[in-house]
Amino acid sequence: MKLLFNRWSTCLLAIFFTIILIITLFLNSDNTFLTPLLIILSLIGIYNILLETYVALTFISPGKRKVSLDQENWEQLRLTHDGPEVVVFKNINFKSAPLVLLIHGWRSSSSSMLGRAELYLDNGFNVMIMELPGHGSAEGVSKWNAGVSVRNLIHLFTNLDHVCDMSSISNIYLHGHSMGGFVFLRFSRESANLNYNHLVKGYILESPLTCYSEIFEESCMMLKVPKIIKPLFWNRLKFHFNMINPSFENISDTKDVDVPIWGLPDVPTLIVQAANDERLGQIHYERLVESFKSTDRFNLLSHIVIDDLTHAGARNSISRNNAIMDWLESN
Repeated sequence: MKLLFNRWSTCLLAIFFTIILIITLFLNSDNTFLTPLLIILSLIGIYNILLETYVALTFISPGKRKVSLDQENWEQLRLTHDGPEVVVFKNINFKSAPLVLLIHGWRSSSSSMLGRAELYLDNGFNVMIMELPGHGSAEGVSKWNAGVSVRNLIHLFTNLDHVCDMSSISNIYLHGHSMGGFVFLRFSRESANLNYNHLVKGYILESPLTCYSEIFEESCMMLKVPKIIKPLFWNRLKFHFNMINPSFENISDTKDVDVPIWGLPDVPTLIVQAANDERLGQIHYERLVESFKSTDRFNLLSHIVIDDLTHAGARNSISRNNAIMDWLESN
């Protein structure tokens, strides 16, 4: 079972057995009974090599890492569990006040969230930043997927009392950028029975990723997956996800990794969307707004598209900061 957690192991295993089958086929080419069977098994092996290669190229790690936050008023803490080590940065000036927990986006790190963190600190909030696995100084995973990050977040959240004095925390707000937003969306589905969930008063989702089906289509285009293979590729991809994340309800269809099924907050939520979203475009934002509209939770949603906000490189934005503070004051 541990083979499934290594990015290339199942692909290499398929290659190994296929080579054995092909060699056996050549050695027994005069055997009229065995030859057809070996041909069929070899074709099955080639088929599995193709699918496992696609899977390995999809579950990629972020590559070159951005450095973590390294300032004297921030403390790095690590929590261990059955997944990759959880890395969280806590501002040391903790006091009796609400807590904001931030999660950065893909190929970013805790340092990328400093500008946002300072907004909250300047307005009297306590702040912590969780790094995604394989980002910053967080432990990497061979087969990266959002489910692993959600499990890390769940472990952190249920053990907040090991990280800070919870008696000083009045409320909790969750701020996720891009992939961080996707992680928080799933957390909103899984968190109902978690310790401290009653303290969560709102979600702030900044240019969030909300529909993995869109990313899947991008991956298929990038990998040049033949149209006829795409459903088979999806079936193999979901098999790996389900095996890696057994504590979650199994996904079956691509709609299971999109909002609202992936997750939809049941508390006040602010979407701050970059008008110039060069990475995700507007589709993820639009799908999230439509998801709220299609449920009885639309009254919980506030959303704004900011013209001078970009997806990447937006560590500091006056327009974003004003939108967030206006929302916090009214919630």
